Amino acid sequence: MMLTRHLFNFCGALAALSLLGIAVLILSQIGLRLMGSQIPSADDFAAWGLSASIFLALPATLIRGDHIRVTSLRQLMPKRLGHIADILAAAFAAVMMGWVAWAIFGYVHESWTYNEVSQGVVAVPLWWPQSAMVLGSVLFALAFAERTLRLILGLPVESDDTNEQGRGE
Repeated sequence: MMLTRHLFNFCGALAALSLLGIAVLILSQIGLRLMGSQIPSADDFAAWGLSASIFLALPATLIRGDHIRVTSLRQLMPKRLGHIADILAAAFAAVMMGWVAWAIFGYVHESWTYNEVSQGVVAVPLWWPQSAMVLGSVLFALAFAERTLRLILGLPVESDDTNEQGRGE
């Protein structure tokens, strides 16, 4: 499970790089427009970077416990019942995200099969930027499956630098 944690964190780093790429792209576009020029298809590249940053950040965000959750009902439950509810919720989320990943893969596979390209000035095969959605959703489903297994085994489900070094919760 340590390998998956590193993989999830690596995808989080890729998400951060995508955001950095968007910032560089926008700043470059501003500078070039002031000089009377522009980057072809900059809007497309920024949108693809945003999509990549969202999907690639999902698994890393889950293992750090940073997703928004409604815990009001969970806090009212007895400890054992709450633990069972956590397991069921994580298992349900793993199944649902597996289905979502499969649907996204089908969507991207169609783009690849039909050689779809972007309609902007720069014709990019759409399956290239869409692949980040597949990777992110597959790893998100895997992160939920791992969370389910960790809950069943009684292992910690969330980690961050402070918790792993013994300074946190």
